[in-house]
Amino acid sequence: MAVRRKDTIYQELERLTRQLKAQALRDGGGIDAETIGYNLGVARNSVSKDLTELCNEGRVIKIKSRPVLFLHRAATAELLGAELDPALNEVRELAELLGERDEALEADPFTALIGYDQSLKQAVEKGKAAVLYPPNGLNVMLTGPSGVGKTYFAELMHRFSDYARDTAVPFVYFNCSEYFNNPELLTSHLFGHQQGAFTGAGAAKEGLVAKAEGGFLFLDEVHRLPFEGQEKLFSILDKGVYRRLGSSDKEISSNVRLICATTENIRSTLLRTFLRRIQVVIDLPALAARSFDERLDMIVRFFHAESRKTGLTLKVAKPLLGELLCREYEGNIGELKSDIQFICAQAYANQFGSRSAVLTVDQAQLDGKAAHYDIRTRLILDELVGGDWLSIAPSDVQKLERTALLPLERKDADLFYAYLADEYTQLQHSNIPANEISLILRKKLQTVFEHKIHHAAVEPLPTLDGVYGLQIEQKIKLLTAFIDGLAGYKMSDTVAGHLRNHLITLLAYVKKGKVPGLYSANLIADAAKAEYENARLVCRKIEETFLIVCPSAELIFMCLLLAELKSQRHAHRLQQDCGVILISHGDSTASSMAGYVNRLIGRELVTAINMPFEQSVHDTLALFLKEVARYQYRKLILAVDLGSLVHFGAVVRKMFKVETLLIRNVTMLGLLEVAMNLSYETTELRALGELLEAQGLEHDLYDAAGADEVRVVVVSCVTGLGTSVKIRKMIEDVFDDMITDRVRLVTLDYAEIEQLDRLSQHIGENERLAGIIGSFLPKLPDVPFLSLEELFSEHGAELVMDMLDVDMAPDERELMLEKVSMKFISTVTIESIINQISVLNPHRVLQEIEGVYHRICSELDIKPSRKVTLRFMIHCCCMVERIVIERKPLQMTLPQGAIVNDAAFAVIKAAFAPIETAYNIRLSDTEHFYIYELLFR
Repeated sequence: MAVRRKDTIYQELERLTRQLKAQALRDGGGIDAETIGYNLGVARNSVSKDLTELCNEGRVIKIKSRPVLFLHRAATAELLGAELDPALNEVRELAELLGERDEALEADPFTALIGYDQSLKQAVEKGKAAVLYPPNGLNVMLTGPSGVGKTYFAELMHRFSDYARDTAVPFVYFNCSEYFNNPELLTSHLFGHQQGAFTGAGAAKEGLVAKAEGGFLFLDEVHRLPFEGQEKLFSILDKGVYRRLGSSDKEISSNVRLICATTENIRSTLLRTFLRRIQVVIDLPALAARSFDERLDMIVRFFHAESRKTGLTLKVAKPLLGELLCREYEGNIGELKSDIQFICAQAYANQFGSRSAVLTVDQAQLDGKAAHYDIRTRLILDELVGGDWLSIAPSDVQKLERTALLPLERKDADLFYAYLADEYTQLQHSNIPANEISLILRKKLQTVFEHKIHHAAVEPLPTLDGVYGLQIEQKIKLLTAFIDGLAGYKMSDTVAGHLRNHLITLLAYVKKGKVPGLYSANLIADAAKAEYENARLVCRKIEETFLIVCPSAELIFMCLLLAELKSQRHAHRLQQDCGVILISHGDSTASSMAGYVNRLIGRELVTAINMPFEQSVHDTLALFLKEVARYQYRKLILAVDLGSLVHFGAVVRKMFKVETLLIRNVTMLGLLEVAMNLSYETTELRALGELLEAQGLEHDLYDAAGADEVRVVVVSCVTGLGTSVKIRKMIEDVFDDMITDRVRLVTLDYAEIEQLDRLSQHIGENERLAGIIGSFLPKLPDVPFLSLEELFSEHGAELVMDMLDVDMAPDERELMLEKVSMKFISTVTIESIINQISVLNPHRVLQEIEGVYHRICSELDIKPSRKVTLRFMIHCCCMVERIVIERKPLQMTLPQGAIVNDAAFAVIKAAFAPIETAYNIRLSDTEHFYIYELLFR
């Protein structure tokens, strides 16, 4: 006698059921029709039909999940060692047959949803609100592409209703596409019909609405519901009443909540009047929009389900996990689940008959749609999966989480989320009104943020280890650069350190679900609300970068951060445009005053220069000028405490042509007034000076243009004032037409120009140093200098004109330059300079110095240029007359680090010995050094 197909299916179901362990059964395990059909080579719909018959006979248990699962009743009772309720053949949970409440129902059913506290958090919150809203809840529209889990979400809403209200209500499923072409049958199926309502209606029948009374009617593919069908639902949605098809009796009251699902645009496929009666719309994201962790969790969970069904331990290849993670699924979660079932079925078929307790699943079972997984996914899986395989047993599944790679959050590492997580809870349980709680939170959040950014030292969390840890560190750097770009300002290392701590803490909190669902626009400080759109971009970037769902509260932090960076950018630009420098006597007086004022105004505006009592005015001036040169200010406010520093204002104006406002005898209060006025009133120094004058602060304003100032050209030669005077007279003769009352030539000893504070004493209040002409370049920053070598060159006349800064048209300047050059060439000769010697015989001196020069060149085998020769002759002739008159040579300290060639130095000394004897003078080492410099520098 041939074995019937139904009996074969029954036997296969018994075999598969017995492979499941007791815990797997309690965890919701079961066998679907597709698995049995594949094993036996029978079509799935035929298997499903026979299993339904067996269920009606009481021999098979049907678990109404998606997909529908089946269990062999006798084998299940034996495995569990329990009596199964004989009256129940179809159940939602196996626990119903055991006469006990499933443990899962003791907890929030939504916790079984992957991403319930991450990407689906908002959807879950809306779903719960729709279920709980009194008296009977709200109607819901679920949207999203095919396969994202809309039906499962609807079932969880139903289970949550049972869980929250502690009472079971019906859940009726209806696919609108089944009757969309026949409005009468649709009406009959939904609302029921009277006997004789249409041909074939031999008896009255209640509809799905009646079956769902007190519970949920789930309308899948609601976009397939014709307009007539939508209109027929108006009465239920509007008034909670309906009529059966063919009935003229009074209306039937109904207490049904609709959950609709669609993959289409609801505004283009559904009547507007119908939509208006659906109070809650929940959009479920596509699989590609879910985070990396959520997708990985789904894959592992689906493999676990197959492990339970087969009763085998799955050995899943790591490359297979990677390819499934990187694959694109048009059918989303449903397609992913089907692919994993098919992969496992193929692996099962390949190993059928081996009797092995381990089922090996690798990428060989993938079809042609497989994608080669990228390096990023490979690195993460290398960190999460120790070896080449992931083992998944029926009774125990390994949950892959990256949280362990993050350091334990320190309460002081990021006060922002520590405050939200703890203080907010305490405020909620206080008697403070809700609107006042918002005000308190806003102020405290801003205070916490500003304290951390401005006052707290960065105590970095430990460096994240491993490949994944290095990836996190790199992502933080990229995100920091992204924020810098949005803010238009590179944040300081301190702010970047605080941001790193914040992001690591955020990741740890999100992974543990500890971030409170707290967000309100009222919690953003008024000054930071303008940064809202940029803050949204940052939060979106965080989600893309770290594959997490960014909590709404992060918007508050990012608004505050971007506002802070904007403030710092403004301060930086303000500092570039108009610097504020405080110079004060004492080791730390200036630093203390500047630091206090900067904290009060919330930006680094005032730069401090401390002047310890042992520090000279000259050294302080050098520090000050270095600071000005560093920032290239266009305007400067200089605040000083004592009179000895007052002349710095004139010096910086003259040196850098910078408009300068000098504040005398400044105090802490005065400095604060300056900073406040500069930040909130004006950056115009003249207007600022008027404000300060009204506040009783002494000040001087130095105009950068210097329209009425006198330009000063200093002539200084190391040979002495005599030579300097002769050069000055020569310049006055040649450039007579250009030297007006706005130009002053002054001769100074070389020692007077070596230090800026000494040089400034020779510059009047309304004068500006235009440049120096001399033997050697003094160590002064940004001061135009013309050496004697350049002066006596073919370009000498033009260089002097540039220094005099003659204001004339280009054509006029060319004519003047030609005239001056001719006069200059005829004037600037050795004889013209030597003839200025008044004590000695100029021709004798010149002849003797020529002899010295030729001896040095011969013994050292050098051939100096004409310029060097000219400088040597003038310098040495004037030097001899100077020493004869003053009876003493230069006795100056040689420049630090001066290096000379000893042999050349000896030749120079020997060559000048006859001069010393002839004129009864003695040359010092300083004189010899400057002659050496003339020849060899």
